[in-house]
This record gives sequence, C-alpha cells and structure tokens, in this order.
Amino acid sequence: MDHQKWLYENQSNPQLIVDKNKSLGLKSMTEYYLEGMKLEESDPKFSEYVAKYPSIFIKETYDNSTLYLLPHSIILCYVANKDGIYQVGDKIYRIAGDYIYQLNDGDESKIKMLLLSKDQISNEDIKVAPSYLDAKSDWAQRTRYFSNHKFRIVSSLRIRYDPYYYIDYYELLTNPQHRVLGIWGRAQLATKGANGWGYFQFAGTSISFTINPNHVECTGLSTLCLFANLYWPLYDIDWIVSYLPAYSRGRLDTQYIYIYWPDAFDEYPAVQFPDWIPDVTEPF
Repeated sequence: MDHQKWLYENQSNPQLIVDKNKSLGLKSMTEYYLEGMKLEESDPKFSEYVAKYPSIFIKETYDNSTLYLLPHSIILCYVANKDGIYQVGDKIYRIAGDYIYQLNDGDESKIKMLLLSKDQISNEDIKVAPSYLDAKSDWAQRTRYFSNHKFRIVSSLRIRYDPYYYIDYYELLTNPQHRVLGIWGRAQLATKGANGWGYFQFAGTSISFTINPNHVECTGLSTLCLFANLYWPLYDIDWIVSYLPAYSRGRLDTQYIYIYWPDAFDEYPAVQFPDWIPDVTEPF
C-alpha cells in the first residue's frame, strides 16, 4: 500500500518510477504500454507490439472511435509484470482484462494456471473477481474539436476497482484523435491531463485529506490517476462534500483546446462495495 502511495505521488515523473522498477528487476505493464503508445497506430510495428503483449493492450470501441487501454489503473499496472502478475506476501495476483485473479497459497508452481482464461480456472486456491462494478467504466466523457474539425480530444473520467484490496482508482484520460474515412482513430498530438487543489472526506466525519495539484503530459494518450483511496479503503467517501477540479488539454501546432471538469467528483458515482466485506469500526 505504501508503494502504491509512492507511485500515485510520483506519477508525473515516470522516469523516477522506471528507475525504481529497474532497480527491482521489473519492467511493468505500464512501462510496456507507454512504449507501445508512442508508436503510430497505422505503423505495422504498433500492431506487432500489441500482438506481442496481449495482456497489456485492451481494445475498446465507442462513439465511432477506437482506443487501446491498460486492463487496470495505471498505478496498479506499475507493480505488475508484462503478464499482469505481482505478489504481495503469500498472495499472487494477476490483472487480466476485466478481472483480477488471486492465488492464495503462494505456490509459484501454480502461476501458469493464472494465465488461463477465467472459465478454465477450477482450482479452489484461485479466486477470480471483476475489477470494475459496471460494464461501462467511463462514467463521463466530453469531446472538443480543433478548428479544422479533423482532430479532436476526448476527455474521459474512468473508475477501476481492486476487489481484493477494496481500492477504487479514478482516472482522467485525454485521448487525441483524428478522423480517417469517418472513423476516429488515435492521433499523436501533445496532450496534458491535470487536477487542481482538492480534497476528499469520509462520510459521517469531518476529517478530510488534501489532494495536491498534479499533471501528466504525453504525446498521444495521457492518463492521470486523479484519486486512489489508499488510506482507509473500506470506508465510504462523501463525494458530495469532496472536491476536485480537473482538465484535459490538447495541442495541434499552435492551437490549444481544453476540456474542463469544474468538480470531477460530481461526475463519479460512489463505489458500492460488495456485501461480503465485514463491518469494521471507524478508525478515527
């Protein structure tokens, strides 16, 4: 949990994270993903790269456009290898599409079973749970066009949920696109996602935590984890009281366009945890 907090706080400095992972002998899903997204989608090398790492690139189509996304939060994917596998204590996990697998006995000889599809898992030591709470993980989306109407940016607010650590990750995606024969595909434009000063508060309490301003800039798709409840994830957050302004920016030559979210939390539904989470006393 402490390491995920560190990743969240340093996501605007990806090279720092890469160097840390390299010292651990790890090249993470996120690192492979960011390398692949530097390639043009029309470049055959991009298709070859995606085919080489099928666990990392999830293809989604909506609103007459296509998009390749990580299978989970950019933060959690920083701790998993190219197959989506990571270990915490005696538990071994795999991020797999819309699911997270958990092997409870720490038996590394069973890791190969984690690479099977969900329907092929029959071992009682392996649990499989959805990593989201709704079929559609985009809770809000806005689009703005450049003046030539051939390019645009799509700003998406998304939620990903870790069913084993009860952590919800809220992300802002800034997706630059260009239109070819009526279909919107990914473009290699300069993008930026950012949030201003904000805070979140637990329901039924007066205790709040500051969310410091942060940003990420990229050529192509940029992903900023706006918020991850890494403090007391079992406790409900008061989304009405909590506050977080954010925006997406795109640049084409000398033209800048922006999509503003005055309070991104207004767009998010509160995460409803499963009934099987036990009741616990308030930590304050």
